[in-house]
Amino acid sequence: MAAALVLTTILGGTAFAAEQAAQQSTPQTSMIDKDVGKLSKDGAQGYRDLQLTRLAIFEANPAQAKDIIAKAQAAFAKAKTDDAQFTKAEADLKTPADLAGHKGAMKAATPEAKPASKEQVAWVPVDAQLTLGDDFVATPEKASAVTEANKNLAHGDQKGALEKLKLAHVDVDFTMAVLPLNKTISDVDQAATLINQGKYYEANAVLKTAQDAVRFDMIDAVAVPQQAGAANTTSSQTTGSTAAGKANK
Repeated sequence: MAAALVLTTILGGTAFAAEQAAQQSTPQTSMIDKDVGKLSKDGAQGYRDLQLTRLAIFEANPAQAKDIIAKAQAAFAKAKTDDAQFTKAEADLKTPADLAGHKGAMKAATPEAKPASKEQVAWVPVDAQLTLGDDFVATPEKASAVTEANKNLAHGDQKGALEKLKLAHVDVDFTMAVLPLNKTISDVDQAATLINQGKYYEANAVLKTAQDAVRFDMIDAVAVPQQAGAANTTSSQTTGSTAAGKANK
């Protein structure tokens, strides 16, 4: 039976373009949590251009590096007006090292060298992936729902996929990769200046710093209905409710 969902991940080298994880179901959902359910196409493109610039430098192609870094600058500038961005402290997000081994999600990079900041800053979502919840137990109904959801995801219909999973009571985690927007823009601009000065090694180092600043936010894309014994524990745990906006699972 099906046991995995189709993944779309720019961090693996593929461009990501999707609308949002799901709609909120309760009026108590905060604006920050609402924004967490959306992704930035411009941010995703900017991050991809950042990676391609480093590749062009590695392949000793300065002309291409100049062209692509300019595209990265334009993309991140547009992302600054994107309503997908949200404000949060780095300490409230996960590092690549934190996610290492978490259901085989996104692979770890360089571990943190200093404590995460508690300052509230703007983040831009550049990628996401869906994974089945830790407590997933395959039944014919759930396996069928996962199979159908994969078909929706293959056609870019994330909303339709989540609806099918919701109806089958399949718990799904939604993991977003985010970048500190202002810091990333500053790094990309600095790298562009260095490239124009012919300082390619230094530019690559700055871009690596920007790339390593990626952090992750996790939410429940589809909440599993509560068991009968726990149904009355809180009014927010109503059977069949959607928790698309619940941040930091």
